Amino acid sequence: MPPAFRRLGAAKGWLDADARRRLVVVPVALAAVVLIALGLPRVIGVLVSTGAEPVLRKLQEQQPVDADQLRNLIDAQESAAFWLADGRVLTDLGLGELLLSESVPKGDPQAAQALQQAIVALEEGVARAPANPYAWSRLAYARAMAEGWTPRAVSALRLALITAPYEPRLLWARLRMTMLAWMQLSSEDHEVVLQQVRWAWQSNPAELTRLAVETKQTNLVRAALMLLPDDAQRFEAMVKEKS
Repeated sequence: MPPAFRRLGAAKGWLDADARRRLVVVPVALAAVVLIALGLPRVIGVLVSTGAEPVLRKLQEQQPVDADQLRNLIDAQESAAFWLADGRVLTDLGLGELLLSESVPKGDPQAAQALQQAIVALEEGVARAPANPYAWSRLAYARAMAEGWTPRAVSALRLALITAPYEPRLLWARLRMTMLAWMQLSSEDHEVVLQQVRWAWQSNPAELTRLAVETKQTNLVRAALMLLPDDAQRFEAMVKEKS
């Protein structure tokens, strides 16, 4: 083959190699762009949600939080929810709305509005993260505040118990709700609640006695302690002291 033809063939080979490289590089570049585009909303959402962290930290440490701080929490989580399909963001938003509804005077239209917004946010949150007992507890409380112990409120309370039967940090809040909702609970629910009462007795007999007297559910505690005669006798003595 003449040298000119060999050089032409070599040049053609290099062009083919360049074309093959472009065929590889272009899809990779497109994939990178897609991945960046998909990840960008999450990055923005995470950055926006950091504005809620100081208030959430105070709530976790049981420090007082005023209405303005709650509004900051709500604004940050609402902005984050636009970018993130995250159940936790929505349940934290619901918590902020719920606490805001209790921080304004009763009868204020803002209280009712915040309560309804809390219910909506919590419902959406548990739909995305159904294994969160804290969110179910908040939803049960919010529904009970809005409509009493209806089947919907009881259903949320039941799921709060099922998702984490023994959760020390929720023990007293859930027990109070179950005592208030006792007549609306099923027989299966009653068995779960009786076990919660026994755990509460082991944890703090004085606090359980105070709660039972306050909610007029001393008979419920008697039923839970029926097979524990020494504990039952001690409970009766403590109830007499409260009378």
